[in-house]
Amino acid sequence: MSKVGWRNLFNINKILKVLVASDVIIFSGWGLMSPIFAVFVTEQIPGASLVTVGIAEAIYLATKSILQIPIGMKIDETKGEKIDFWLAFLGSMLSGIAIFLYIFAKTPLHIYLIEFLFGVAGAITYPAWMGLFSRNLEQGRESFIWGLHSTTTELSWAITAALGGYVAEKFGFGSLFLTAGLIALLGSFVLFVVYREIATE
Repeated sequence: MSKVGWRNLFNINKILKVLVASDVIIFSGWGLMSPIFAVFVTEQIPGASLVTVGIAEAIYLATKSILQIPIGMKIDETKGEKIDFWLAFLGSMLSGIAIFLYIFAKTPLHIYLIEFLFGVAGAITYPAWMGLFSRNLEQGRESFIWGLHSTTTELSWAITAALGGYVAEKFGFGSLFLTAGLIALLGSFVLFVVYREIATE
């Protein structure tokens, strides 16, 4: 690749930059809680076990998997990209709210209901975000841009995952979920930086 090419390597359009930045922030919030979720459930929820953790994960994945196809179909039937924007924002907000709810969880049923909400949030966010991102990809750079998104989000997740256990041990699970939820909400609002650039038709 030429020097000019290297200089322009990260020169992608504004919408893609903001979508990546939003995900980096949101994934950072999720990263804080990901390494200690099973510990939280088994040690802090009376009557819970590793089976509870497995069921909770199954509820999340099943809910997301079942709902995201009809939601994606409905998005494709709607003109413009505003619906993608609003659903990506709404789903991201719901995931942040779901993180806060762990603070109040007292039974395995609470965990299951929160995971169901996470599944709904994921089903709303994923097809909307993917559609918005895909329609704004720059021709000839698709693989690089997807790689850029994957690298930055996974690195942010890795960094905060390393911190998650420390925060929980030092300040408690409540502080951990509060911080993770606030970070996720911040990532959601970052999307508004490009609201005016989103196509209406």
